[in-house]
Amino acid sequence: MEKIGLVLDSTIYLSKEELSRKDVKVVSLNVLEGDNIYKETEITPEFIFEELDKGRKLTTSQPAPDAFSKAYEALFADGVEKIAVLTISRGLSGTYQSAMLAKELIDRPQDVHVFDTQNAGFGNELIALEFLRFKEEESSFEAVIRRTNQVIERSQLFFTVQNLFSLQKGGRLSRKKALLGTVLRIKPIIRLIDGKLELVHKERTVNKLFDYILKTMHEDAQEKGKLHVRIVHQKSATMAEALKEKIKSFYDDAIVRITDYIGPVFAIHIGKKGLGITWYLEKA
Repeated sequence: MEKIGLVLDSTIYLSKEELSRKDVKVVSLNVLEGDNIYKETEITPEFIFEELDKGRKLTTSQPAPDAFSKAYEALFADGVEKIAVLTISRGLSGTYQSAMLAKELIDRPQDVHVFDTQNAGFGNELIALEFLRFKEEESSFEAVIRRTNQVIERSQLFFTVQNLFSLQKGGRLSRKKALLGTVLRIKPIIRLIDGKLELVHKERTVNKLFDYILKTMHEDAQEKGKLHVRIVHQKSATMAEALKEKIKSFYDDAIVRITDYIGPVFAIHIGKKGLGITWYLEKA
């Protein structure tokens, strides 16, 4: 079996244990505040919220290609033979393009595969976890890539937030859609479609929001297989647990993970309260 390494951008918020693996490297996005530039990996979400509460204007930027090329070279120096790269959707950031350009800066571009994830945040976290599992189960890099692409093709991602203006300010949603979604007692449902965020629905209660999400999940789960689900929340633990229980009531063998960590870059765009879910069906 070839020795395979994995490069992630810093918006893929896995656990410290997972990110500290010798075969995993993280390339940091940047947070900009005036003339100050912070690496996402060196600040916390709490720092972001403190700055926003002070009225600071925060934006984000992709890593430079040489940040990726250094990660590739470091893995090759450790004896890695093949490298896979997962980044935030190219419809949301230039990070994917930086990862691609970095291949031209190294001597072994043919040994680096950059996935077009069409995904973001906790959606990419699920893809990364499955990649690491496939790496242990398969005997070739090509097989790992093939199975990971199946996850990418079958993934769904939804989330809701307290208000949409953080997404609008960050350029991830139009002002018109933000205004439409930010109505008293309305719970907006945002979906990642073709790598871009779309406001697809609005509900007035948590139960109806769950029903909408479960309806799509039921449509996905028509074929035999196992559901892999990742739920993320920001100060919404009760909602996250309730959604997990609802999923398990329909799919008792589903693998459901809950995380409460949203990193600095996503904290800027999501705000102080929200809930998200991603899943894919691993066909039998």
